[in-house]
Amino acid sequence: APESTRRALVARGEAAARTAGEVWEESLAHGHGGPESRAWAARARAELLRLRWLAGAGDADLAALREAWAEAVQRFDEYGHVFEAARSRARLAAVMAASGDTSQAREAAQSAVEVARRLRAAPLMTELEPLLGRPARPATEAAGEHLTPREREILGLVALGRSNKQIGSQLFISAKTASVHVSNIMAKLGAAGRGEAVAVARQRGLLD
Repeated sequence: APESTRRALVARGEAAARTAGEVWEESLAHGHGGPESRAWAARARAELLRLRWLAGAGDADLAALREAWAEAVQRFDEYGHVFEAARSRARLAAVMAASGDTSQAREAAQSAVEVARRLRAAPLMTELEPLLGRPARPATEAAGEHLTPREREILGLVALGRSNKQIGSQLFISAKTASVHVSNIMAKLGAAGRGEAVAVARQRGLLD
């Protein structure tokens, strides 16, 4: 999505997160705040951080993301909501993979996929497949040191919100070639989308 659209989506997400926080505070004021409430409150906080990360809104703090999703997993485990615990583990696994911690990412993803198979949760399986299929590799490689000069140049344009067509026009290549480069960049960074690739690149110092 264009940068202006991403900003609008992040704003909507932030408004939803504020509403969730207000509901949480009101629940506490009325003497409520059991395992279910705590689980969804943690989930709302984690989802907001994830939204900002995927949209490239500011610097991505992967440590904070990991902590938030670990809390969501813990809370849903305590509440006993098997599916939401598995979905939270999938999101946690994605952050672990982006941090270069592929071993723990695969472990978390495998735990989630066992639940997804048992529940026949196809969308969750789709979310987990890239994490399960991602080969183990050293953290230095995951950090993107094997990006070519051209890929780094294109990554910079992606960070500016340029489309494949715009990148192609600026670099005098076809939109299809630009698309291939972007796909290669996402694969090398272990990212599921353009916004995530930009967020990971910023976190790892690959963008000025």
